[in-house]
Amino acid sequence: MPNHHRRHLALLASFTYLPILLLSIHLYPVNAFSTKAYTTLQTATTLIDPTTGLVLSSPILPPPTPLNKNKKKSLIVLLPQLGEFDSAKYCDFLTAALPTLEQQDIELKVIGIGNVQAATAFSQFTSLPKDKLLLDPEGAIHKELDLYSGPNFTLPNVIADNEGLLKFFLSQLPGGIPQDPTQYFPVANAWFNYLAMCAGIGSKGTLSEILRGYLGDSTAPERFREDDVVKAGFITIGPGVGNVKIGPLQYTQWFADERGYQRPVELATVRLKNMVEVLTKWDTYVSNPLAIAQRGGTYLFDEEGNELYCHKSTGVLTYSQTMGRPLSFLSPYIDEGVARNPLGLADTGGGELKRGRGILKPAGKFMGLLSVLFKIENQLQAKLLGAEDGDYVRAKKEIQDTISNHPVVVYTYGLSPFSAEALGVLDEMGVNYKNVEVGLEWFLLDKEKSILRAQLLELTGQSSLPHVFVNGEHVGGLFTGSSDRRYPGLAGLKESGKLIDMIGEKMSGSTLGDVKVVNG
Repeated sequence: MPNHHRRHLALLASFTYLPILLLSIHLYPVNAFSTKAYTTLQTATTLIDPTTGLVLSSPILPPPTPLNKNKKKSLIVLLPQLGEFDSAKYCDFLTAALPTLEQQDIELKVIGIGNVQAATAFSQFTSLPKDKLLLDPEGAIHKELDLYSGPNFTLPNVIADNEGLLKFFLSQLPGGIPQDPTQYFPVANAWFNYLAMCAGIGSKGTLSEILRGYLGDSTAPERFREDDVVKAGFITIGPGVGNVKIGPLQYTQWFADERGYQRPVELATVRLKNMVEVLTKWDTYVSNPLAIAQRGGTYLFDEEGNELYCHKSTGVLTYSQTMGRPLSFLSPYIDEGVARNPLGLADTGGGELKRGRGILKPAGKFMGLLSVLFKIENQLQAKLLGAEDGDYVRAKKEIQDTISNHPVVVYTYGLSPFSAEALGVLDEMGVNYKNVEVGLEWFLLDKEKSILRAQLLELTGQSSLPHVFVNGEHVGGLFTGSSDRRYPGLAGLKESGKLIDMIGEKMSGSTLGDVKVVNG
């Protein structure tokens, strides 16, 4: 056949088959758009099924092509050690969101470092179904995905070269001294890196997250359920976030009556709960101490293996880009309410009424401890200024007349931050009240005002100001409750919603200009 005929035939064939070739690429884009992470996970050969203890016989992800009949998105979460409190916290959210994920055709797989024994305990503790859990005993997949494995520090030679020091260091840590002497240095070095990360060294975001656990977060929902209890030796916290028992000592946290946001030490209490679980079962949970510094990651893939979301943890306590709401990245794909608050606990940002909280609250509780001294000083001051019996009678009548003529009465000091905050609580709620300013401060009172203050003590048993009366009843101060313990104080009544019930009004949401204030 002449050459020019061959060229014509080749050109014709190219025009004939080119559309078919392009169509096949469009319909079957084998690895055309899938990510390296998807391919790594899809071809993984070291993952273990925790129900059988055997290596998986089939891939955890389908081929990244439209030939995939599942038509499901894939959410792959790689945890660090199953014995890491990050792991339990993250799975609390994932387990709660699981029904919604399944409704939206998102397949969840959780991969953790550990063995079958660890997986069984972890599943029982977190309620994560075992069929959603896979094991990566040596952290091989974590390494293939280039997940953060710590700052890679090396123990100083003075310790590394001294077996006695290595053994002493290891004896102070969970798991103790390895039986194999050749593991002394590797395990100690792994712990050296992990402890540095816990201190925020080579662990981005850890220190801020530690602080958030103790200081609280008004942008996050509640984290500790009302019936949750944590026991750590002689310490018991709960039920709920406020009750604490340390041996024979019992007390209630100052924020116990607040609702709708992550309160101070609430998240730290959850971490304590998880820590107690792991530390009391260390040998069960941690089968590979060499991987203790290894961090995890989260991947969301679409039906064709395209990466929709990726987060690689860079430190301890940083398993999400948005730690206050760890699953918010799922908002475009599932119900936003579940994505933002999968546990379904109160989530109002603490509500619109913010007054009566903050640093003044624990300070007010502390001032209550000085009540005995204040009572002595209160009575002594009036006597030194020449108070007589008739003066007390007149002061008592003045108080009774005032509280009977006004639904809400507040006796205040002009310079007291507690008095100012009490008025702020009422202003914020739009409550009408009468403010009786006893004076600027206790040490600036004249005879008449000292007698009034002493008579308030006589009537209520409370030595400090402010004094708050509602419908003629003494309800305490700002944070201190009434002497008969019927009322928790103004802030407590506000938090519980009982203040409005007592007054018989509704919150008007009005501005301060609409609030009627009568000054005494």
